[in-house]
Amino acid sequence: GLKSNSGLFPRAASNVAFSPVRVRRCVSRLANMARFLAPALALLAASINKVSASALNLNLKLFTKEEIMANMTMDRAADLVMTNSVVLQTPKLLALLKTEFAKINSTAEAQLKVVHKHKRQPANDKGYGALNGARDMLNEMMNDAMAKLDNEIEKCGTYNRETLALLEEIRQDVASFNAQAAEARSRVLKSQGTIAFCQLKMPQVQEELDQHNEECAKEEVALQSQIEVVLADIDIVSGIMTIIGDCPAATTTTTAPGLLLQQPASSAAALVQCRHCRMANEGGYMMLQHDTIQPLLNKLHSAVVRSYVQESLNSAYDEAVSQQPAEALTQEEVHHQIAIMKGSGSASSSLRGQRQDPGDAELIASMGNNSGALNISKVPEATVPFDCIPTNKCTLGMGNCGKIRDRFLQIQAGIQDMLTKLKKELAELQRGCLEDKTIMESQIANLGEKLRSAQTDLATATGDQVESESSSNLKGQQHTEITDEYGVEMKECCDEQNDLKSEICALEKIRGELYKLRGWTVFITDCDVSEWREDKCSSSCGGGTLIKSRSIMVHPVNGMACPPLTLKESCNTHPCPLDCVVGEWEGWSGCSAECGGGIRERMRPVHVEMKYGGQPCDDTEETEGCNAQSCNENCELEDWSHWGTCTQACWKGSERRDRVIHEPARGTGKCAEPIGESRLQFRDCNDKPCAEFYHTTPQGKFLKCGSKVDLIILVDGSGSLGESGWQKSLKMVGNLISNLVGSDDKVKVALQIFSGPTTWDAYTRCIGAPGAGPPDMEK
Repeated sequence: GLKSNSGLFPRAASNVAFSPVRVRRCVSRLANMARFLAPALALLAASINKVSASALNLNLKLFTKEEIMANMTMDRAADLVMTNSVVLQTPKLLALLKTEFAKINSTAEAQLKVVHKHKRQPANDKGYGALNGARDMLNEMMNDAMAKLDNEIEKCGTYNRETLALLEEIRQDVASFNAQAAEARSRVLKSQGTIAFCQLKMPQVQEELDQHNEECAKEEVALQSQIEVVLADIDIVSGIMTIIGDCPAATTTTTAPGLLLQQPASSAAALVQCRHCRMANEGGYMMLQHDTIQPLLNKLHSAVVRSYVQESLNSAYDEAVSQQPAEALTQEEVHHQIAIMKGSGSASSSLRGQRQDPGDAELIASMGNNSGALNISKVPEATVPFDCIPTNKCTLGMGNCGKIRDRFLQIQAGIQDMLTKLKKELAELQRGCLEDKTIMESQIANLGEKLRSAQTDLATATGDQVESESSSNLKGQQHTEITDEYGVEMKECCDEQNDLKSEICALEKIRGELYKLRGWTVFITDCDVSEWREDKCSSSCGGGTLIKSRSIMVHPVNGMACPPLTLKESCNTHPCPLDCVVGEWEGWSGCSAECGGGIRERMRPVHVEMKYGGQPCDDTEETEGCNAQSCNENCELEDWSHWGTCTQACWKGSERRDRVIHEPARGTGKCAEPIGESRLQFRDCNDKPCAEFYHTTPQGKFLKCGSKVDLIILVDGSGSLGESGWQKSLKMVGNLISNLVGSDDKVKVALQIFSGPTTWDAYTRCIGAPGAGPPDMEK
């Protein structure tokens, strides 16, 4: 305890209570002198550390002079003075004090014997026995003690400020490391979220890519198969065109090389229509009475081509019967036509006296049942030959070589258009599939890159978190150790200052008692100064200078001199707060996905990190969503255009408007056809009679055209028109030209007669097909 039997303070020699800091210093010195005692000293130091930690719980108090003097007894004062090192080193003063005081501390007696073992000074020495000399020496000792007290106060004050600043700096460091650890933890969580997203999304996109590739492959195979079928049909029709060859210039009744001549109905060049066989059209099933061409027609693979052939032959048949009535076929002639269709008949074969093939009878029966199947099976039972009885199921129309050749040329052109369309669809399919494949592969690559980046960020963030947590723990441990040390040191400061004040009080008490013991009255007044007054530190941080001053309250008279009245010391040595400084934002990164929703981010660098309680950094990373549109999106159309010009000045014309594509379709998205109702609209206009514009002629009522216009009239001169069609065309052109007001400043007319090529080779040359060569303009 701090109390002794004599008052508040321990006895100087016999009952000294050493502070833990003093013991630790002593142990440190012993360790330097005796390395072999290291294990034992380490154990002792650990015990002292425990004592130091418990010292923080002690109440530290600096006693005032009044408090010390109130408890200062003569015995206590004598003990303090007699054990003072200056007194012990001054034998005359010690002898004087011993002579004047009857009671001498036993410890002091022992010390005196040691010091003056060989030399003993008399107590009545005139140089030191005088009380004034003793008083002056005691005053000097009081001045020395006061100087030590000031130094101790300054030292402890500096230590207190610096230690508190260091503890605050460490506390700020702990807070900074905690913030860094929290920020690193947020990056860890963010990276983990990104990794989870990528690991979930990548298999989904890969599965979509696999399905897409599979579907594209199936569609491509299907289109390739259709193209192969159409190519085969083009070869068949090309063979038919070769067989037809050049048609004769005039009608004949003999068999020409082309075989398809304008001949009687009974010849092998006629068109056969069976109306009861509803195949791909409403006109009936059409056949050619030709033992070479018809089997070729049977080999057509494409249902679309077969339907197109049927429509073309039906049109040819209708045109033929409009000029010459059709004839009904007998059962025997039907049997013969079936044989030709099957490829087993002959043009030179006799039509009568033959037995009907059982398969023919089955095919005829199937025709009666409206069946369009051409895959014929033989029936094993024999049948009775057909009589030559007319039937109304199949009729014969007269064939025209030129018209049939034109029809097949149109068929060939139609098939070629079909081929072009299929190739275009294939190219568009391949292009679309490649684009979608590229998009999904890009998504997978971006996700993979993002995954790798997130994994790298996770490793970095985890390392930063561990490092920040470790630094925080180390700083926290350092703060605890310094706090313990601070408590111990501050207790030592309090003890040292209390001891010095006690020494001053003891010297003052002894000094007064010397005169009292002699019965003398001497007026003694010590210098009394005020407490230190501190000016403002010259700098708030980074180290400044503090001026401390105090004033004389009482001037000395035969007592202790005044101490220094001013003092300079350092202040605010802690580092100044350093605010975070960030740079400009970098550009946005690319979106992580082309469609379906992705993210993009941007960053800005940190030029100066926050330190010492400065302003922390604002956000250095930003993210936002991007490309949220669906990967399979329909096209976007622009607004409707303005209505166009009316097609007629009277009698209800029409005007149109349309919508063009603003954004193309993506993926499997759709887009309306250009001629669909959602993209093309018509409305009536100029719904008024044209009577006011009429003028009457013998040929009828006509409109006169006197506008400033250049007119080119194209007249179809194809042989497929026939004589009647050609005459009607000439009449129409004549009426048109006769009602034009021609002059230099009005209507100017040009006339051009055109017709198509008669052979497929000429057609390919005419359209400039690759490898076809230049056209023969004479033909």
